[in-house]
Amino acid sequence: MSALELAQWIQGTGWATYLRMSAYIYPAILASHLTGIALFAGTVLVTDLRILGVVMRNQPVSGVVNQLRWPKRIGFLIVATCGFLLASSKAEEYYYNTFFRAKLALLVLVAIHALVFRGSVYNNAAALDQARRMPGKARLAAALSLILWISIACVGRGIGYIEPPLDKLHAALSSIAIVVPR
Repeated sequence: MSALELAQWIQGTGWATYLRMSAYIYPAILASHLTGIALFAGTVLVTDLRILGVVMRNQPVSGVVNQLRWPKRIGFLIVATCGFLLASSKAEEYYYNTFFRAKLALLVLVAIHALVFRGSVYNNAAALDQARRMPGKARLAAALSLILWISIACVGRGIGYIEPPLDKLHAALSSIAIVVPR
């Protein structure tokens, strides 16, 4: 099965079709996705800016990192779940979308970032408190994190501005009936 066929199959599932055609559910998932982004991005921003020494300098790094760990996880869970649902409902359209592909590539880079820095920086914040000067590896982790997440936000925003090639789409987009839950 090719990637295009997989996208067509996912988008053609009953639940993806329902989400795409719903007048209420799709907008609610989109609003939840944006709310999750605000929560997640805010915690990432504060964490990374604290590691860089830009904000909350009088607070220990470990305190900031540890206090924001659960809100960050909850925000990420909301973003990932809603993002998956949104992407699956228009999987074939997004298959052709350059910004969507860039977002997926950046998410792979975020996963690599997590593998490289999670244990040595983010899960080792108490050691950062003991350092006289913030280690270069920690500053690099925070800076790369900010660059990656800002890039994801920018390309994610661009997704909505690319029109799919209507002549190539398998899923019917014309004369869509709005499905209203009972």
